[in-house]
Amino acid sequence: MPRCHAAASVASGTQVWQRRTVDSEQEQELEIVAIEDHDDEGLLDEFHGGVYWEAFPDQQEPVEVWKRALWSGTAPYEMAVRIAGRALRDRARRQILGGIAFERYPRSGCGLVTYMAIAPAARRQGLGKRLQRDAALAMFAAGARAVFGEVNDPRLVGLGVDEPVEAMWRRLERNQAWGARVVDTRYVQPALAPGLLRDHGLCLIALASEQPLPATLPGRIVRDFVEELYAATEGAPPDAALVAAIPADVALIELRR
Repeated sequence: MPRCHAAASVASGTQVWQRRTVDSEQEQELEIVAIEDHDDEGLLDEFHGGVYWEAFPDQQEPVEVWKRALWSGTAPYEMAVRIAGRALRDRARRQILGGIAFERYPRSGCGLVTYMAIAPAARRQGLGKRLQRDAALAMFAAGARAVFGEVNDPRLVGLGVDEPVEAMWRRLERNQAWGARVVDTRYVQPALAPGLLRDHGLCLIALASEQPLPATLPGRIVRDFVEELYAATEGAPPDAALVAAIPADVALIELRR
C-alpha cells in the first residue's frame, strides 16, 4: 500500500551539545529517546499530536502510518523516530522539545530524513543540528550509501512554492552550514497520498557523515533511491524523463543567494 510522505524541514552520536540559554542542571536533564516498542507509544502519540503536528499543519502523516512502519514489519522501508526533551518517560513531567523521523530504503541502501520538528522554545540552540546529525550517522553506520533530505528550493520561488523566499534561504543555508549540499539534479517529490499532486518545489539535499561530502555522487545511487522512494509512496515508478535526467555523476553544490 503506498504510504503518505512529506518533506522534511531539514544533519551525533557522542558529540557534546551545549545550550546557550540553560544552566548545566537543565542540560543534564535533556534526553533523546529512540522509539522502539509499544512502551513508548504514548510518548510517540504526544509528540505526533503536539510538536510535530504544529510544525506540519498541512502535511501530516497519520500516526497510524508511523506505528505500522515501526512495528508491523510490513513497510517497504525501515523507520526510526527519536524524540528529545526532559523526563520523557514520566507522563506527568515530560517536556517534549523536538523530534526527528527518518527511514532507510533497503533496496537502494539510502536513507531519508522525512521530518524534523523543534518546539519554538528550543529553536536556535543546537538541538535540530544534533538530531539531524545523529540520524544521518545512524543511517551511515547501518550501511547507507547516501542520506538525503528534502527542502523547499528558493530557486523555484513563484512557481507554486507556498513559502516566503527568505524562509527558504534560511532553511537551506542552515542545512548547508551543517554540512549538507544540494543534489544538483531535478527532483520531484512523489505524491503525498492518493489523489494529491506531486511536489515540484523541492530540492534534494545530501547529508554528511563524519567526513565532508565529496564533490559528486554517483548518479546510480540517486536514481536507485528515487525509484525506490516512488515505489514506496506511489506504488509506481517515477516519470522516465525524471530518471533519465539524472547524470552519471551528480554534483553536490552549495547554493548561494
